[in-house]
Amino acid sequence: MAWEYYGDALIVTGMLTTVLLLVVLSFLKLLYRRRLVFPLTLVVMGYVLFMVGLVFVRGWDGMGWSLIGFSLYVIGLVTYIGVVIYHWVKARRTSNS
Repeated sequence: MAWEYYGDALIVTGMLTTVLLLVVLSFLKLLYRRRLVFPLTLVVMGYVLFMVGLVFVRGWDGMGWSLIGFSLYVIGLVTYIGVVIYHWVKARRTSNS
């Protein structure tokens, strides 16, 4: 099945899957999970929409699905990283006081 796709699609799929797994593992390790549910949901929804656009829908419609999915993925990832950095800085600032 993998031979049906171009190499760039497989590389993008591998990168998105790797980052998604890292985000989920990070989510499971953190103590303040409740604040990260929304960004994690955006990342997973973006991943699913990207895969639907890549695998099931062909042509320009598939590109639209992939673009919407990738946009949600990036927005969720940036939000997730922002929340994690905010809590890291907040914990560091309160521990030094």
